[in-house]
Amino acid sequence: MKLTQPCLVLVQSKKTIMNEGTMLTIYDLKKQTMLTQPEFFDLTTAYDTLSGVSFVGSFKIIEQELLPRFKQIKLILGMEDQKTGQNLNQFFDLSRRTKELKNASEEFLRRITDETLQLHFTKDHLFHSKYFIFENETQFAIFNGSMNLTDKALHDNHEMMWLYTGDKSVAADQAIYQAHQQLFEQNFNQDSTEYLSRKLINQLHDKSVDEIAAVLTEATFEQLDNKSIQVHVKDIEQVVDEAKREQISYAVKPEVVQTVSTIYTVKGNRRRNKEQAKSTVKQLVYRTFKKAHSEEADASELYPRPMWSYQSDQLIVQDQADGLYHPLTITDDLVTRADVENFVKIIKSFRYNKIKDESQQALSAFVYLMTAPLIWKIRALYRDSNFSKSPDQVPVSMVLIGRGTTGKTLLVRDYFKPFIGDDSPSVQYVQINQGNGAHTNRAVEFLGSYLQSKRFVSPMIIDELNENFLHSKVATNAIKQWSNTLTDIHNVNVFAMNHNAGDRTINNLEEITKRVYYLSFEAGWKDPKQQRYDYNILVNSVNDHIYRWMTWHLNERLNDLTGQEEERLVQDYLYLTKELLNELLTRFGLADELADLIWQNYDYKVDRNRLTWKMLIKDDNFEHVAFTEGDDQRFSVSKAIFNNLKGSTYENINQTLDNYYNMFPRESGVALDQYDNGMVLDIDRFDHFVGEPLIRRYYEQLHQKENQQDQLTQLLKAQAQQSAKQAARQEKHDEMMLKAMEQLAAKKQQPKHRGIWSRWFKGDD
Repeated sequence: MKLTQPCLVLVQSKKTIMNEGTMLTIYDLKKQTMLTQPEFFDLTTAYDTLSGVSFVGSFKIIEQELLPRFKQIKLILGMEDQKTGQNLNQFFDLSRRTKELKNASEEFLRRITDETLQLHFTKDHLFHSKYFIFENETQFAIFNGSMNLTDKALHDNHEMMWLYTGDKSVAADQAIYQAHQQLFEQNFNQDSTEYLSRKLINQLHDKSVDEIAAVLTEATFEQLDNKSIQVHVKDIEQVVDEAKREQISYAVKPEVVQTVSTIYTVKGNRRRNKEQAKSTVKQLVYRTFKKAHSEEADASELYPRPMWSYQSDQLIVQDQADGLYHPLTITDDLVTRADVENFVKIIKSFRYNKIKDESQQALSAFVYLMTAPLIWKIRALYRDSNFSKSPDQVPVSMVLIGRGTTGKTLLVRDYFKPFIGDDSPSVQYVQINQGNGAHTNRAVEFLGSYLQSKRFVSPMIIDELNENFLHSKVATNAIKQWSNTLTDIHNVNVFAMNHNAGDRTINNLEEITKRVYYLSFEAGWKDPKQQRYDYNILVNSVNDHIYRWMTWHLNERLNDLTGQEEERLVQDYLYLTKELLNELLTRFGLADELADLIWQNYDYKVDRNRLTWKMLIKDDNFEHVAFTEGDDQRFSVSKAIFNNLKGSTYENINQTLDNYYNMFPRESGVALDQYDNGMVLDIDRFDHFVGEPLIRRYYEQLHQKENQQDQLTQLLKAQAQQSAKQAARQEKHDEMMLKAMEQLAAKKQQPKHRGIWSRWFKGDD
């Protein structure tokens, strides 16, 4: 209980000191105090012996930090977070062990030889512990926590540990010292085995790479023979059997797969010809080492800058000035109207600056990008939700597919990177694959290592993805594995890929499309004089204000979801992002600008199906399109239209009919009925689906003469009606004139009456 309470204080205190930018934090159990920003090795100067378990990135840190400080070192090489479960990688990655020994210093080899440095590693189950016992004759210090012996852990990462210092002559201190010593002795002598032995080192002095590889291979087979390493049949089967390899929860390095497959059969049994297996493994190790040694680059140089991570329910952003991480914060005036107007114009430029409207793709791409740092959290929601939806329904990668100068590189390089505040150079696929040609092993290893960091959430943006990548078995297996097994914090991959009409078809299988979000950009750009928006003004006005505002609010909403929000989010993983974006647009009175796009997600399959149907009708020249007399709302497509399809992937014409009928989304209302000989479709909805008045135009052409006759009849009828009206008006007019004349004539015939003056002066007649 005494140890538990300080540990609780440690967890609580981490959040309070985070704003100070502290990386390594240690809680001193004896002094009941938090040590902020300590130098780890400054706390170990009083001791000359080290025993412990830790992941070590390379022998370099042992040579530089441990050998000068400690007379005796016993270290069990555990595994770092991102490699948990990879005991086969640790044991069978002989090329890495060859590299370590080839680059080891003479002092390192001498200390191994005289056994003042003893290195062990997993014998059966992995070591994921991190604890250290420092001591001298009378004093000791025990550290336990998250920190490994790596440069990043010591100086860059947020790490937490507790420290207990004691005197071996004090009974209370002796108890904790003995408990940890017994644990280490158990781990060192029974649970682990030698990583490097004195016998092995004596064979390696002044040896070449191929000689070192040969010695390591012999030692490996010897350890397998004497069972000092426990290898389980089930693990071997999962590595050797390609189908089962897709199901394992960790990334097995390609050279490890080859090594294990050389030694074992698919059923997990040792191959009978051991000498042949040895020879093959030696060649493999030597070839892998030479290739890696000549092309190796520091992967971290290709990571996004600044890095974003996640901790304590907060997005954490690295300050590039001092390298420290701080919680993402925003202010009410962070996003301006100018920011939002520029965003709207960028989206609209894909409508008005292009030959064909591709604004839906552009907006959907930005919405996914704004969700990227929290995709892992939405996937966790899917996994835990009562609405029962698999997390593999939320894609862990986005691929922008396009031909040259169609906008996909423009998006990832000129818009995406400044939009998320990533000021690192644009990363090309050849860089992460290290010139490995058509093989995708290096790229998959690079992406997987970053993806499975359990810390970083900055999207990895890669341009010029090799068109074979999504067809490679190594890559597709990795994509499925990432989607199926990632359960913790992770980032997403964003790719731009060239794809021309004559290229290999896109991998459109359901197992990939649900895990990779495809967006197609095919239309070219209009002449600059015809473009509504100036690209230079748009790109120079991009900043990360909207991205920071959106991700901060999205995280807050995800931390406190209502039941209704959870239900909608499970229906559409981008729902909350779109709602927040709409709120931002509404704040500046711009909601109507994207109202026709914002609530829809671009669907690559639907887009491909549109093109497929359009070309089917056009190539057929409407030969198998028919209309029912008197019905201008529906048309029929005969099944015979599929007779001329060449190289169809469908088994028979009935299956083809079914698949083409099912290309129409049900909610679109295009497909009305299917029967043995064809299908009935809605004219205007079909035209809306394909994006042009294809059928309506053809219908009007067919009925042009009839329409013209109808129009002439209507015209003559109208003229007759007009003439009749004019005749009626004329007749009425004539009748009125005649009546007026008669009245005038009658008036003239009436006698005149004499007035009173006439009678007085003229008298009576």
